[in-house]
Amino acid sequence: MRRFDTLQFLWTLIFIITFAFQASAQMEFVENKGQWHSNVQFKGDFNSGALFLEKNGFTMLMNNGSDIERLSGIIHGHSHAEKVPVDLTQPVTIRSFAYKMKLLGAANASVKVEKPFPSHNNYYLGNDQSKWASDCKLFQSITYQNIYPNIDIRYYSDGGRLKYDFIVHPGGNPSRIAMQYDGPDELFVKNKELIIRTPVGEVKELSPYSYYTSFGKPVTVDCKFVVRNNV
Repeated sequence: MRRFDTLQFLWTLIFIITFAFQASAQMEFVENKGQWHSNVQFKGDFNSGALFLEKNGFTMLMNNGSDIERLSGIIHGHSHAEKVPVDLTQPVTIRSFAYKMKLLGAANASVKVEKPFPSHNNYYLGNDQSKWASDCKLFQSITYQNIYPNIDIRYYSDGGRLKYDFIVHPGGNPSRIAMQYDGPDELFVKNKELIIRTPVGEVKELSPYSYYTSFGKPVTVDCKFVVRNNV
């Protein structure tokens, strides 16, 4: 993202970054109570993969779209493309890939959960009861407060798209924000969008939008992605 010369803000500055792919109508972030790896704090599912929130970033799991379509066809008893019967005895391969986004220099942030759902999930996986988890709560958004000094990051979905915001409070320095991507084949900016190229397809983070509010009205602040190597 573009480096700012001003280090002190009188207003709260918000950067909104949106993924191009579709999430569910409202993504559910499920708390980890031992059903997933200990690095994971929350998990959210979307149409072709999952987002695992961690203390200083996230891991993105992507599934190959054509493989998912073929599996869907088999589940419904036909070829997705040709609507013809398929052999249900044949194995199905789902090609997947994961990459990690790490916030460089991030602090040990406090976690704020927001808008809980009335339901919960239970995970009784395998025969080892020590790895079972019950009453796992679900939330609409997760905020990591002071991920950098006076800067929060908030994850949520809106209009069927996954988003995350950097919220720069007075005294916060947005030039501290640096996102390191580990795993993708390539990372570059095209048409102001951040393109993350993986073996199973591309992920697009749409052009970031930033603003502060003055006298009740939003004031846009110029903002853009800048890529150096994998940061």
